[in-house]
Amino acid sequence: MDNRNVINEDFIKLYNNIINRECLEDKALATLTSETLQKLNINLERLPRQSQTILDNVADSQNELQLQSLDPIAISLYKSRELSEKLDHEYEVLQLKQKNIELQTKIDRNNRFLANMKNDLENSRQSLSNQDPNPENIHEYIRQLKQKLSVYEDNYERVKNKYSSLNIPESILPKSLMSQVASLQALSEEAMSFKAKADDVKFMNETKAMLSKLRR
Repeated sequence: MDNRNVINEDFIKLYNNIINRECLEDKALATLTSETLQKLNINLERLPRQSQTILDNVADSQNELQLQSLDPIAISLYKSRELSEKLDHEYEVLQLKQKNIELQTKIDRNNRFLANMKNDLENSRQSLSNQDPNPENIHEYIRQLKQKLSVYEDNYERVKNKYSSLNIPESILPKSLMSQVASLQALSEEAMSFKAKADDVKFMNETKAMLSKLRR
């Protein structure tokens, strides 16, 4: 509800209560008039029907409000207290509604954040699944790569030790040996790269599991 509508409603309620209070004050004056008529020994039944209706309404209001007397000041104080209590209650209700709106705003913001993160993770998963290696076979690929790297290292060490014993300068080493050295370095860098990707996949899976728990 818009704040202006709330203010308008409160104003209308306050206005209606003032009108009701004025009506009761008029009825109180009518009661005083009735008492005055009785003191003057004037028969109320001889009064116009409209006057009798007013006096009947005054009696009903007195019973409803549980008032001993219907003087205007007593009625005014009673209605003011009643109005004050009602406005206090409505103010508390408005405060609770405002807190509910603020809480719902936070919930909606968190839901949007989680939805965006879920979409990012799903897009990353789809992107990785289209690569080779992908999250499904990366561990097996790394195992094979490590095995291949180990074979290259062994061959390199054997050949290197063989030529080292011959005291041959590195500049004139066979191209095949230099090629193995380059391959060894390339495989080492590739192994490190895929190890980093594997760590990223592990982090993504852990984050996805965490989001699943948060959404429950």
